[in-house]
Amino acid sequence: MARRHRLPGDVEGWARAADELRRVIVSEAWDEERRSLTEQLGGGGLDASLLTLPLRRVIAADHPRMVCTTRAVADHLGAGDGLLYRCLPDQSPDGLDGHEGAFLLCSFWLVDNLAAQGSLDDAHSLYESLCARGGHLGLLPEEIDPGSGSFLGNYPQAFSHVGVISSGINLTRKLRARAV
Repeated sequence: MARRHRLPGDVEGWARAADELRRVIVSEAWDEERRSLTEQLGGGGLDASLLTLPLRRVIAADHPRMVCTTRAVADHLGAGDGLLYRCLPDQSPDGLDGHEGAFLLCSFWLVDNLAAQGSLDDAHSLYESLCARGGHLGLLPEEIDPGSGSFLGNYPQAFSHVGVISSGINLTRKLRARAV
């Protein structure tokens, strides 16, 4: 923003710090045994928010470490039918009591990663299945109980709808590029 709008500040220093943070995350959050980036530097559990690293330009979605991380998150945090838990509380305690459902936004992040990694058919199928989960008004909740399909958390949830829009745009761009 400072460059684009010619605002004052140490733009070059900020860019160097951002590059160093990227380097540290990609190297020090990598768990060779797990074959995944983890939620903490030096190793740890998996959190579906790792899927936002490409969205935040920390690492490219098609970087081998991100491809492995995407697979690990989908395998480890998968709740069935493309739904993802944000984390597993027994492995990554969040301090909150009670049962959590699968967070829809996390599944939309998975759509974005699959699309960016070239798995367009899988991304498209997942996207359509997520959109089909809307209620009679087409609105989505924050979470879904993977066993019953019941809506949990806030309803309607703005973040879930941001996922619909963002993933829809990302997926459409990739599908159009493939068609050319």
